Amino acid sequence: MSGMSKIKKFKWYMIPLISLILLNTAVITKEYFSYKDETLRLGSILAEKQQSEMTLEEAETVLEKYGYIKDNASRTYREVIKSTIFMLVSSSVVYFVIAVSLKRQEKEIENEYNYVIEDIECTLNALKDGSYNPSESEFRNLAGSEFNLNIARLETLIDSLYSSISVVKEKAENDKRDTKDVVTDISHQLKTPLAAIKSTYELMENGKLSSDERKELETLMGFQIAALEKLILSLVNISRLESGMIDIKLTEGNLFDSVLEAVNGIWLKADEKNISIDFDDCGEDKLPTIMCDKKWLSEAFVNILDNAIKYSDENMNISIYIMKLNAMVRIEFKDQGSGISDEEKHSIFKRFYRGNNSSSVEGSGVGLYLARRIISEHNGTIMVKDNVVDGKKKGSIFVVHLPIIQ
Repeated sequence: MSGMSKIKKFKWYMIPLISLILLNTAVITKEYFSYKDETLRLGSILAEKQQSEMTLEEAETVLEKYGYIKDNASRTYREVIKSTIFMLVSSSVVYFVIAVSLKRQEKEIENEYNYVIEDIECTLNALKDGSYNPSESEFRNLAGSEFNLNIARLETLIDSLYSSISVVKEKAENDKRDTKDVVTDISHQLKTPLAAIKSTYELMENGKLSSDERKELETLMGFQIAALEKLILSLVNISRLESGMIDIKLTEGNLFDSVLEAVNGIWLKADEKNISIDFDDCGEDKLPTIMCDKKWLSEAFVNILDNAIKYSDENMNISIYIMKLNAMVRIEFKDQGSGISDEEKHSIFKRFYRGNNSSSVEGSGVGLYLARRIISEHNGTIMVKDNVVDGKKKGSIFVVHLPIIQ
């Protein structure tokens, strides 16, 4: 019998026990009053007195005088004594049986509870050292117990805890791998510009350089330092964004301002290659209101435009189109560059990814990744598709969707 059933049964054991005690009391009381009434009635008759005028002791004395009581034991008195002794013996036996049963049941319950506690301890220890297996849970051994309902609840909680721990553990392992990959990628990204700066510096140490050669090397070193500075700034932004140190605050804003700020920020670089940037805004007053962080959304657009400029030849054109949809606004950045192969379209937004045709193009592979992270923080999406002109692929179109305030 299970522990819970035993506990419930103990309560029912008390009902006949209490009933027996009450029955004993009632029978003894009835027999006593019956004996008293009979003694007083016979005593008053023999003494020719009123029953109310005699006490029980006086009546017993009269009955003994006339021989009704022998050695102070009349029939009624003997029945009272017999009933009393019987009830006392019966009660004692019942009390003893119940006490022994309760003690045994208490011991069994204690053992079963100890068994449950041991199972819980084993399970928690298994969770602690990582060896817990839900299919081999110790709670399976208690399936037939009356505790099974509570055990099932506890087992569900343990399994939920195990799942949560597994998720956290997996995330920690992934973070560890990501950290290793990031360190490796950063080391690789920094290695090239640092090596170039070192080589340039070693050449400049050569005293045989002419003033024109030294000036050229100084200019080259300046470009290399600027590129390194830009890379480090991008890495810092990524690190701060991923660690939550950058708090992108979304407030009501005009999309026109963010796009215009991005165009102004990249204009000089486009002008160096004589690349024009056309901005079709459909009228500033017609642009929808969005929730955005103007500074960081502009940063994302700058990275998209910077990528378009780097992979476009001189005298090309970049177009920006904005279209209002039902619940979204669509921004297209269309370039006439080298384009992106279908195999690479899903990889270009990865951190430090550089395409197969990027060996001759400056860059670190963080711009588009940072743009995707910023746009995601704005609850938007970004994708890339081919720019098809007269049936031929000519460049790429980066498509951004952002939610509109209804």
